[in-house]
Amino acid sequence: MSRMGAENAAAEALHRVVQRELEPSLSPRFVAYVRDYLLDHGITPEPVFRQCGIVSSRCEELDVGVPARQIASLLELAAQESGNPCMGLHMAQRYHYESASLLILAMLAAPSVADGIRCLCHYDRYVDTAIEINFDFSKSLAEFSYRVIIPEGVQVNQLNEYLQGFLVQALNTATRIPVPIKQVCFSHDDDQNAIALEAFFKAPVKFSCTENRLFFDRSYLQERFHTSHSLLHEILVNAMKTYFVSAQSGNGFVDILCREIIRCGADESATLEKIAERLAISPRTLRRRLSSEGRSFQEVKNLARAKRAKYYLRRTTMPLAEIAYELGFSELSAFSRAFRSWVGQAPQAYRAQGASPAGE
Repeated sequence: MSRMGAENAAAEALHRVVQRELEPSLSPRFVAYVRDYLLDHGITPEPVFRQCGIVSSRCEELDVGVPARQIASLLELAAQESGNPCMGLHMAQRYHYESASLLILAMLAAPSVADGIRCLCHYDRYVDTAIEINFDFSKSLAEFSYRVIIPEGVQVNQLNEYLQGFLVQALNTATRIPVPIKQVCFSHDDDQNAIALEAFFKAPVKFSCTENRLFFDRSYLQERFHTSHSLLHEILVNAMKTYFVSAQSGNGFVDILCREIIRCGADESATLEKIAERLAISPRTLRRRLSSEGRSFQEVKNLARAKRAKYYLRRTTMPLAEIAYELGFSELSAFSRAFRSWVGQAPQAYRAQGASPAGE
């Protein structure tokens, strides 16, 4: 290989690394879930996975996360290959619990619906960086919501329907009582599966919503899990705490903080005390960990917003004003100044550079 060729190859490799760092991902266990579905239907998984650039054997808990766009594309392709437009929902209904991740096992070993959902929300932030989950149990109707951070133009129908369907199927199984759902909302536009979805959820289903949401009677939160196992739950939670903050996991402490700061929303909400509370640690422990990393909390806040800004600029066509709002800036000019201080370029220049092969 010539010197120029070697330099180009190195540049391309660096580009892939940078994009992978910026790109939100999903647990490699999604690979196992799709594999199981295809095998159940007599379809050889490998050719389907290869078309999406995924290695079907890399589905262990310790493997690197898979970009959300690849998982979404895999689900859409698997639906086509199996001739089943409801594949996402059916995969959720026929979930192989023997292939479950640590997180799902921990959730189902929790004492109750409320405890299980809290466990899912707390630890999924480490497993699925492309999914932002929230819940509100303070009103008469409990609300579970999530959004998938994914490039524009990527179909998410099957992924959305799988995620909502799986949660409800898991709760139905664990309690032996159907979730008393009042309404289901999906962010995607395609309503071709509306009849099947309403039959499964036994509730009205809406499409083209701002987020994926599930509304159900709050009283259901107190239902006990028949799958509850206090010792197993403790062991699994401790294992997740140990692994997800280890250097080997790819979830270093600074990375965890960055994701939590972004999830927290507006800049004024992301205080050190608030982030410590969301991570279930004391402010003192958070300060000590930051000190050991040689960083201040403000530096990590800037890093978090810089990473998310880069992702929006390179992987979406969101207007700059909308990006500024998403990152907690009240004015576009303030965002532009901040971005220039982080990256050394104006947001427009960074986006334009990424549109060309010579981009970062």
